[in-house]
Amino acid sequence: MPNRLLMLTAIAGLAGCSPQSASDTERLGGDPRLGQQIAQTRCAACHGSPGVDKAPGVPTLNEQYPEYLKKQLAAFAAPAGAPSHRESAVMAPIVRALSEADRSNVAAWYAQIWRKPSKPRDPARVALGEQIFLHGKPEDDLPACAACHRMDATGIRPDFPNLASQEPAYLEYELRNWERLRGHRGKLMSLIAPRIKPELAGPLADYLAMRPSKPVE
Repeated sequence: MPNRLLMLTAIAGLAGCSPQSASDTERLGGDPRLGQQIAQTRCAACHGSPGVDKAPGVPTLNEQYPEYLKKQLAAFAAPAGAPSHRESAVMAPIVRALSEADRSNVAAWYAQIWRKPSKPRDPARVALGEQIFLHGKPEDDLPACAACHRMDATGIRPDFPNLASQEPAYLEYELRNWERLRGHRGKLMSLIAPRIKPELAGPLADYLAMRPSKPVE
């Protein structure tokens, strides 16, 4: 099993808010101009917007792959018991009120907004987080996170999310509670997350918080 897991993982600011061309809309899978209107009324209070910080402990959606964002929105709207279901008393009613086109447009809007860097909560443990992210922990059969999320932590479009400059409290919470919140058979992270010991989740989150992000290509 360890060898199989390692093999799977091995293969496996306003300046960023300029008007989008038709080619940009196609690239982003939706119309960010329409998405902006929805985001400002339904999302920005928690997730932030250009010039407005997100709420503490809430993930930044900026510079995230639009396909990944749309997939997560669909998961919050999925009925309980569905394989893709993500539970959230806050997110579920908001997302269920959006059409599929609305979700695509919101994802396109956030994908092209600059991601404000976060800061590590404890700089002293960043080195440990870097070690785990880049090299894993072979003695615990934990592969390197970089195998799927790139060496710079910006992910691989469309399925491996950009983790760079992500909110560290949110990341730590997700890593510590992955199986309860998002674990499903067949998901790669459901094989990996249980191998991340609780004491490693914080250092990983702090390391990723200080990694610079980059625009979605």
